[in-house]
Order: sequence, then structure tokens, then C-alpha cells
Amino acid sequence: DSVGGELNYCDGKAKYTRVKDEAFDKRNKHWPDLLLSDADNLKNQGFWVHEYRKHGSCCKNLFNEKQYFDLALVLKDRFDLLTTFRNHGIVPESSHTVHKIEKTIRSVTGVLPNLSCTKNMDLLEIGICFNRDASNMIDCPRPKTCSPGENNLIAFP
Repeated sequence: DSVGGELNYCDGKAKYTRVKDEAFDKRNKHWPDLLLSDADNLKNQGFWVHEYRKHGSCCKNLFNEKQYFDLALVLKDRFDLLTTFRNHGIVPESSHTVHKIEKTIRSVTGVLPNLSCTKNMDLLEIGICFNRDASNMIDCPRPKTCSPGENNLIAFP
């Protein structure tokens, strides 16, 4: 049910239950939709619907929806990538090669990450891949990275 070892879109119609109160506050603080206001996110929750259907649906026989989101937050907090970046000179409003950013992430995770950038080559997202039961980090099966132009740099906004 996953392609090439990737845990993506195993059930694109998986049911998502909207959260509110403390559950919403926790999820919104630690895994926010950066494109919507808090009020719009409370009403919409489309970002989390997408994340659950894309990734959570692949392990729904192992984790219920709440367990999936709780586990995602625990795994996210396993590494303080901002401090690691700072220690390697990757600070806001600086630019670096894809290789340097990947090498810095690998120095603390031991695995090859996925990187996503905006069209302007600003670093948008870092993905760390795990096996299906989340017991081990793995190199992302089909690594996705940013493709900067001639200067080979991506910005850390």
C-alpha cells in the first residue's frame, strides 16, 4: 500500500476528527499551519487533514489518529534542529548549499532528510523519515531536495 517504501497516501479518504480546546492548542503550537490564522485553522484544519491522510493513514492499524499526532510531535521534538543549525552557522537570513544543510541534519539524525524549498529557494520544510512503526529513522526512500540555480544556495529565512 505504499510506493517504493514511502509511507504516503495509503488511504486518501481516511477519516480525520477535528480537534478543539487543549488538543487544538497543543497541535497548533507545535505543528501549526503557517499559512492560516489560528481562527481559520481552528475552523478548517485542512493542513492536519492532509498530513493525516498522507502519512497517518499508512500506520492507522498501529496508531489511532490521536496517537499518530502525539507521536509526530514527540518525534519532531527529538532533535533541536534550530540549535544544531545555529551551531553550524546556519542562522536566519543566511544562505547555504544543499549539501551543508543535509550534512548538518545528518550530523544529528544519522539519516538523509527530505528538503522542500519555495520557488525563491527559501528552505520551507525538513522531513525526517521513519519506518512504519516509527521505531527507527531511515534515509528517506526517494530523497526530495531543493534544486537551487547556478549559485547552488538555498536561504534559511
